[in-house]
Amino acid sequence: MFDPHIDIYFILFYLCPILMLSPSKRINKFFKKQGVKIKLVDFVTPVFLLSVHIYSMLIVNRSFMPYVLIIISIIGMVLASVFAFKIKKIRMVHFFRVWWRYVFITVFLLHILLGILLFF
Repeated sequence: MFDPHIDIYFILFYLCPILMLSPSKRINKFFKKQGVKIKLVDFVTPVFLLSVHIYSMLIVNRSFMPYVLIIISIIGMVLASVFAFKIKKIRMVHFFRVWWRYVFITVFLLHILLGILLFF
């Protein structure tokens, strides 16, 4: 395993997306008052994707992005199948909103896993 030099910059970069989630209630209320159905996790997901790429390059000297893209594609196919066959209706806005939230959960868990691997 590639042993990166851990200093305060790596730790701050690791905590940056997590710290971005802290004011989420206030920001979500602001968007709700404006009539927009956007949550803060919608903005933080690309930051998590970037951090997963950077930390995977630091830890194993290889990017996990192709695997992440395969996983989120499979999530999209499963969701589309569930919406089509079980619910019998696919509304694109609802589909993409649910899919993006599952992408957030997947990338967030991978971000935490890479942070644990960075310290061991």
